[in-house]
Amino acid sequence: MTVILGIDTATSGCAAALVSDNQCLAVRSERMVRGQSEVLAPMIEGVIRDSGMPVSGIDAVAVTRGPGAFTGLRIGLAYARAFALTLDRPCLGIGTFDVLAAQARRSGIATASDVLLIAIESKRAELYVASYTPDGQIIGVPQARLPADIAAFLGNGSRVAIAGDAREKAAVALRGDFAVSLVTDTCVADAEIVATIAVRYLGAPSEAPPSPLYLRPPDVTLQS
Repeated sequence: MTVILGIDTATSGCAAALVSDNQCLAVRSERMVRGQSEVLAPMIEGVIRDSGMPVSGIDAVAVTRGPGAFTGLRIGLAYARAFALTLDRPCLGIGTFDVLAAQARRSGIATASDVLLIAIESKRAELYVASYTPDGQIIGVPQARLPADIAAFLGNGSRVAIAGDAREKAAVALRGDFAVSLVTDTCVADAEIVATIAVRYLGAPSEAPPSPLYLRPPDVTLQS
């Protein structure tokens, strides 16, 4: 039995889940733009308590590494690394796009499209985007793009399914040139999926570093 703790604070929410051999033992989540630093620790304690699993039974910690909100990413990654270090277990960083794409593929809307576009809010003019085939192969690598530039990023295909918390902004830019469908139940990363994806990296943790994936530099710079 392999038990993985999954964590997400990268998107507009906070979530934790314990997964054992692809079976979810317990999960908690809450939508929020900020405040993850106060919620995350008690949420994880609650998940462990709900599962009945001793802390020592956790084999690895997995956390979304971005892209996403700068503050949220730092909170999740710092907590996950510290928790894994305390347990002397591996800490695995999982891309936010891959998590959201896996969630979206559960929908018939996504699988019936030519392209699955994941659009994440950056809180700036650009959106964080990546595109996939309906069966999960990445087409367009993660980038920060203005909505007007997303069409050129999609390649061939006329039917586009869009998931993520910036899906509405992306849809406005694409309607008229594409047949657009929204995957409305895929807004924030699911901690259960984070843990499930992490299983494939247990034998190669160097391929899933718990370091932030930023697609643009921070807005704050240090004075020299």
